[in-house]
Amino acid sequence: MMNPERILVALQGDEADDTPLAAAMALAPLVKADIRAVFVEPDPASYMLWTGPGAAGASVVTSAIETVREEAAKAAIEAEARMKRHLETLEDRGVNASFRRVTDSPSEAAQQARLVRMLVACPDAAAGKGPLSGFTASCLVDEACPLFVPRGGAIPPKKICVAWDGSREASRAAFAAEPFFTKGVEVTILHSPKNLDYADRAAAAPNRLANWLAPRGIKAKSQAVEAKGSLGEALLEAASGADLLVAGAYGQSRLAQFIFGGVTRTLLGAKDGPSLLVAH
Repeated sequence: MMNPERILVALQGDEADDTPLAAAMALAPLVKADIRAVFVEPDPASYMLWTGPGAAGASVVTSAIETVREEAAKAAIEAEARMKRHLETLEDRGVNASFRRVTDSPSEAAQQARLVRMLVACPDAAAGKGPLSGFTASCLVDEACPLFVPRGGAIPPKKICVAWDGSREASRAAFAAEPFFTKGVEVTILHSPKNLDYADRAAAAPNRLANWLAPRGIKAKSQAVEAKGSLGEALLEAASGADLLVAGAYGQSRLAQFIFGGVTRTLLGAKDGPSLLVAH
């Protein structure tokens, strides 16, 4: 019997897959989801950028491309094998799993994220590193698929921090995290007036989110975040000790974030701290 929801997990065929696979396994029963694992094969030039040209010499381009494709095929086989080994333990819990190898460009491959509850990707991919970075970014931004980045903390989370500014992105992230808002979970609403226009401050009031959480059995507390410097760093510090940080992503354009920095880039690039759930 199939579950009503889907969790997409991005694999690359090495030990880095263990973290997102383990997280997807733990998340699936919470959101009543089956797991779809996908291996996105990059084009040879991109693959060589991250893994090196292998046995092919620079002067033999055709041979180099074939070598890279063979390496990608081996990685895909390993990714599927890892998925099967990890998911054997879910057979008696009613969670189904499937695997697909995709050879499209990252933006085209990101169509796999449609009609799924969330994408689970390794921290490096979320931070813009490695062969899955383009796919992960396209899923989050172009397809508006919530992104779960496993770093630390329990699943299911017992302590959740929500970065709240009343924006569409923050609201979308709260909706994505709804399966985790169960009775007994400790929720803290992190809020800051920094970067808010005057017209946005009414929507950013923490009681807006607290009132939404109350019928779900959650009595949330609020915490003002004082950010003298980076708001992203201040949010990470405030969420220290939590299992999960929930936040909107790219309220500014990705280009502006790339040039000037921004909260999203800071959250996605963090090396440790709680797991992260972001939505655009």
